[in-house]
Amino acid sequence: MHRLALIAAGLATLSACAPSSIGPGDQSAVAAERQCFLPQTMRNFRSDGDTTVYVREGRGDVYQVASSGCRGLSASRTFSLTPLGGGSACVGDTVDIVTFGPSIRNENNSTCQGRILKRLTEDEVAALPSRLRP
Repeated sequence: MHRLALIAAGLATLSACAPSSIGPGDQSAVAAERQCFLPQTMRNFRSDGDTTVYVREGRGDVYQVASSGCRGLSASRTFSLTPLGGGSACVGDTVDIVTFGPSIRNENNSTCQGRILKRLTEDEVAALPSRLRP
C-alpha cells in the first residue's frame, strides 16, 4: 500500500513537470487576442435602429453589439449591458441588454439579448456616420 502511494506521488510530480501545450508567452498572446471590456466602464452609446448599438468603453475602444431587436433601443436614453456569465464582456459573448425611456407607459423600456460582434478599429470608427459614433 505504501509503495502505491509513493508511485502515485512520483507520477504526480512528473506530470507537473511535463510541458504544457500553452506556455507563458502563449497565454499572454491568447489574452491579447481576447477583446473585452467591463460593462460598468461604458461611457457612451449610439444605436442604429433597434438591432445594432455601438458602445464606447473607458479606454476609448468602440464595440459593435447586435441585438435581437430590442424595442426602444433607438429611442433609449440609458442602456445597460450585462454578460450572461458575469464579469467582463468579450467579443463573441451573449449579453443581456436593458433599455430605458423616454416613454409615457414604459413602452420603450425593454430587455433583450445581444451578441458582442467586434471591437472596431480606429478607421472603422471614423468611417461610421457621425450620428452612430459614440
